[in-house]
Amino acid sequence: MLTHIDKIRRKNLIAISITKLLHGFGTNIFSVVYQVYLFELTNSLIITGIIVSLGSVIQFLPMPLIGKISDKFNRKLIITISMPVYILGLFLLIIANPTTIFFAVLGIMIYFLGFTINNLNSQFIVAESTTKSKGLIYGIMFFSYFLGTIGGSILVVSDSNLDARAYFEIFIGILAFECLIYGILLSNKTQHLEDEFSIDTKVKKENQWKKILRTKTLRSILIFFTLDIFVYGLTLSIYNAGLKSYYNLTVEDIAILSMGMNITNMLFQIPAGRITDKIGSKKALILSQFFGIGFFIMNILAVSLWSANIVAHLIFILLIGHISFAFSVVTFIPSEQMILTNLDTQRKGESYGIITFARGLGYIPTGYLAGLIVENLGYMMLFIISLIGVLIEIIFLLRFFHHHPHSLE
Repeated sequence: MLTHIDKIRRKNLIAISITKLLHGFGTNIFSVVYQVYLFELTNSLIITGIIVSLGSVIQFLPMPLIGKISDKFNRKLIITISMPVYILGLFLLIIANPTTIFFAVLGIMIYFLGFTINNLNSQFIVAESTTKSKGLIYGIMFFSYFLGTIGGSILVVSDSNLDARAYFEIFIGILAFECLIYGILLSNKTQHLEDEFSIDTKVKKENQWKKILRTKTLRSILIFFTLDIFVYGLTLSIYNAGLKSYYNLTVEDIAILSMGMNITNMLFQIPAGRITDKIGSKKALILSQFFGIGFFIMNILAVSLWSANIVAHLIFILLIGHISFAFSVVTFIPSEQMILTNLDTQRKGESYGIITFARGLGYIPTGYLAGLIVENLGYMMLFIISLIGVLIEIIFLLRFFHHHPHSLE
């Protein structure tokens, strides 16, 4: 029989799964169009990459503070506040034009601030509402998210006449509805349940930055996730803009690729969560990197054939690459969240924020470097460098990566 707190946990998980579904729809239409939208405003891959990177800086710069606030105050309130922040960022993107690029830059930064606040708190609400089989529960949450992304891709493909600004307006409406769900369904009563069983008061006084840097396990986690975001960010920071610039693909073409990827994400996210529970986070991360290799190899093949004027199977080859990347994502996500939401017993949000801050440092130069690589060394070299980076990640995981629950204790 379910206890009162079990009912609260279940209610929270239902609320997050519903908002993940809605959010997947909105974020996918945003992700499909926003790099192309910025490229059309700037007419430059380098400037587009810089703007994307600036937005990504906001995904890590305030994270330690947001994590500390999340630990101290009401997660329900903070995740609800993320909605108007999101909406303001989208509004600024809507009013931007080639002569007011500043609004686009500011809009991207504010949008990703909303993402940062929302993402951190939603992951902890899930973690604090789950007592066992966390890999499976995260699989279910992201199944909902990727199911929503399929709907977003279908919208973009089915209505090619819509302007990018119209997609942003649709997303604003979705965010307003999510805010209503948070207010009605979410409870904050599970936030500090685990803290009641901890009596180590010294942990609260020690500087969390020093603790992470001096702890072997945490250092390896920090180094791996920072390296990972640099390697993949180097390609992904301008990937959709590159598809437009190099192959002259349309938004509809990109949406088809995204839909193929997200259908794979949806179908295999729950099985991947179960697998992660069985084999452990480290092995799942290694598996993820091997699927990542497939993504970069297929993109190298696509560039090679395009250069040889063999274009008939371009979309198919890119789609295979996207599906391989989807397998990389579904095997990565449960491990990532299980590790990052379990770094400490008392200051979970702050520890999560510190690791994410360090990861963000690795992402800062990716957009600019990617633009320089493409313009000076060619489009294929971008994927070759990232492929080499993935091989380095696998070696690091095998030799140096350590992960144990509550490793800060």
